[in-house]
Amino acid sequence: MKKITFILLLTISFISSVNAQEKKFVSGNSLTYIMPQDALGDIYSSGYGIYANFDYNFSKHLVGRFDLGWNTFNGTDVLGVTVENKNVWDFTAGARARISLFYAEIMGGYYTGFNSWGYKPAVGIRWNKLDLQGNINFVNDTKWIGVRLGYYWGN
Repeated sequence: MKKITFILLLTISFISSVNAQEKKFVSGNSLTYIMPQDALGDIYSSGYGIYANFDYNFSKHLVGRFDLGWNTFNGTDVLGVTVENKNVWDFTAGARARISLFYAEIMGGYYTGFNSWGYKPAVGIRWNKLDLQGNINFVNDTKWIGVRLGYYWGN
C-alpha cells in the first residue's frame, strides 16, 4: 500500500508539472520526518509522510499552495499494550511569502486520521528545485513537528 501511494503521488506531481504553462504552476514531491509532541508523543513515536506538492506562483514573492499527503505515526507500548500505527491523510491549502531563498507559509486543511480540521505554520528555504522546511501541525489538542525535504519538478 505504501509503495502504491508513493508511486501515485509521484506520478500525479510529474504529470501536473509537465503540463504547466509559463512555470506559474509547479509541482513536486516531498518526504517528511514527523515528531509527535505532548500527549501524542506519549502514544506514538516518530514517523514519516509522503506528499504531492502543488504551487501556483502569483508573483515572485507570493505563492498559492496545495498539498496532498499521507503520514504514519509509529505506535509504541503504553502500559504493556501495543498501540497500532496511526495513518493520517491530509489535504491542505494556503499561501507562502518568499524573500530571496527564505519563505514563511501558513496552510490549513483536513486531517483524516483525526477527523478534524487543522493548520500548519512553516518556515523554509527553497533553492532551485530543492525545498527544506520546518513546520508544526496543530489539529484539535494534538501537535507534531515536521521536517520536510522536497523536490520540485519545475522551477
